[in-house]
Formats: sequence, structure tokens, C-alpha cells
Amino acid sequence: MRIWHPTRQTFVLLHRWTGLAIAFFLVVASLTGTLLAFEDELEVWLAPQLHVALPASRKATDAMLDPYTLRERVEQALGPKVRISQLMLRPEPGRTLAFTPDPAIDPATQRPYQLGYNQILVNPYTGAIQGVRDLNKISIRPENLMPFLFRIHHSMALPRIPGALLMGLVSVLWTIDCFVGAYLTWPRGRPFFTKWKPAWLVKWQAGFYRVNLDLHRALGLWCWLMLLLFAWSSVMFNLREQVFEPVMATVLPFDNSWRGQPALREPLAQMPMTWPQAHAAARKAMQQFASEHAMQIDAEERLSFDRRRGLFAYMVHSSLDLRPHVGNTGVLIDARTGELRGHWLPTGDVSGNTFSNWIGALHMGHVFGLPWRIFITFIGLFITVVSVTGVIVWWKKRRAKSTVRR
Repeated sequence: MRIWHPTRQTFVLLHRWTGLAIAFFLVVASLTGTLLAFEDELEVWLAPQLHVALPASRKATDAMLDPYTLRERVEQALGPKVRISQLMLRPEPGRTLAFTPDPAIDPATQRPYQLGYNQILVNPYTGAIQGVRDLNKISIRPENLMPFLFRIHHSMALPRIPGALLMGLVSVLWTIDCFVGAYLTWPRGRPFFTKWKPAWLVKWQAGFYRVNLDLHRALGLWCWLMLLLFAWSSVMFNLREQVFEPVMATVLPFDNSWRGQPALREPLAQMPMTWPQAHAAARKAMQQFASEHAMQIDAEERLSFDRRRGLFAYMVHSSLDLRPHVGNTGVLIDARTGELRGHWLPTGDVSGNTFSNWIGALHMGHVFGLPWRIFITFIGLFITVVSVTGVIVWWKKRRAKSTVRR
């Protein structure tokens, strides 16, 4: 029985057609990603009426509303079709708070009301609603532009499942192509490093085609680790359960207690606890969890009620967080008993979770401050150049072959 061994030409063809298949998607994702690295600043600049919050009297002594009063005011203002299932525990001075509405059940149809929006921007000083918006809306109006760019970046603005599958497939192909492209630059003779050196350089004095080819190859090598980081983290965002975890679980352990809690047969119509009771139970569970994991709690973030699973999710900022100003340490407690049902730690947990959180934070520019966000902006531009130059290489070769045949 003969065993098939792929030739170098096989990898050339694989690199060529994979690159052509994903080039458009990489250009769109990388260009939108360069803007999303500065999403918060651009949101405030584009729509200050939604994101800038001022106290009623504009005095420095004006205090923000306590979270219980704020939640009640928002729910009352929106009427019986909406329930607010979050306590926002860490308002930022001068900025609005973003609530997610929980549609009530329409007694006539026994189905959730259709609200037409999925985010509510609230002034934490007064409880006034400064605006609502649909984050899934396809619109280039200033208040909708950044959410629209995020949808393009994440799923080409397609519906959630088809978009995730499409961009997940692109990410898998991109990951494979990272290794194929690097292999094709390896020299076939010795001395190895002497022969490999030209692949890292650009001959600027040469003609257009040679400069284009050198740019494609050299940028791909110099940025290779970052290309792989963005490719594999994109697989994680889009195909976590289908591809990312099965592959990574062969070398790293994972704790899925945060995502793995099953849904109830029927969502809870009412909260088994009051908000103060749930808050106290969540604090108690978090304090015990913190002592067991030798971490320090710096600030509370939010408390959310999940009717579908019968859980409260309590988020804080801890000494294990990656982001300096946003807490991503959480516990899940049973909505009836207050018992711990799951947890989420940015670092310090099992190695699979820590690895996933790190590559996700690096991808989204959530670590190392402004210098890292500027760096990944340039990487996004380099990815665009690598993609475009690759298409030009193919086009020039295709035209040359057509000329020879004629």
C-alpha cells in the first residue's frame, strides 16, 4: 500500500487557494478591528448624548443613585413590557450605564414582547434614560456605527449562528494557513539561516512585483506570531465548543462551570429572592470563593438574574483580573438557595481557562493599555497588506500564465 506524501507544490496550492478564499474576510475584519481597538473613545465621540452623563445640578458633590433605586427607576420608566434584571454596582463618573432589557411575557401570546432595542443607556445620577438602541441594527448613524462595525468584524453582519459559522471557518483556515505559509518560506538548502534571511527582507530597489512579493512574505514572517494569535483566538470566539476546546483540551484542562449550567424546564417567572437578599448571598459566596483562591476583591461590578437557568451571576474586579478597570471575576449562585454553582476567573484557574482569557484579552486590546491598542492597530493594517499583496501575487502569476498560453 502506497502512502501519500504531500509535495511542496501541494502546500503552494493549499496556501494559494486558502489565501484567496479568506482574503476578503481578513481585510474587512482587520480594518474594522483597527477601529474597534478604540471603541470606547469613538463611541463617546460619535454619540456623546448616549454616553456622557451629567448630574442634575452639575455640582461635584452630586452623588450617584444607589443601585437598587437606579434599577427601580429604569424599570418603572420603561413600563410593564420590560424587566431590568441587573444591578449595576460600579458606575463610572461622567458616563452612562448600559442595561440590557429583559422582555416581559405578553399574556395574550405567552411569548416575550418584541421591544425593538436591546440596550438602555442610563444616567447614574438621575436615573434618566438617555437613549435606547438595537446593537444588531444595520445602520451607519453615529449612535449605531460602532455596534455595526463590531457585527461586521465578528460575523459580517449576518445572523448570529450563520455569521459565527462563517467567520469560524475563515479563522480555522487562517490558522492552518499560518503554518503552511511559514513552511513555504523555509529554505531547502544549507546554511539554513543564511538562506532564510532573504525571506525576512524587502528589496525596495526592485520592481513592483518583487517588492509586492517581498512585502507579502516578510510581513507574514515578522508578524507570524500575531497572525496566529488573532487567527486562533478568532476560532475561540466563533467555534469555542466545536473546535477550540476539543483541540486545546488535548493539552490543557478547562473548567466550564460558568457556561455548563443547564437551563430549567421553565424559566423563573419571579425572583425567589429580593435584590438586597440576592446581593448579600452573592457577596457571601464571593468572599468564601476569594478566600479559597487567595485573591483580593477590589470592587463590585454587577449582579444579574438569569431566569432561564435560575441563577444569579455576580461579577467583581479582583487581583486576578487582566483588565485594570473592568472586573471579569465572577461566581454563579443558585437563585433559590444561594449556593455556589459555577465560577469564572480571568487568571489563576485551570490552565486552559487562563490561556483562553489571555488570548482573548490580547485580541481585543484589553491589556497593556494604550501602547498595546496602538500596536494591534498596526497589526490590523499589516494583515490587510499581507492579504492584498497575496491577491496581487496570484493575479500577476495568473496573467503571466495566460500570456504564455496565448
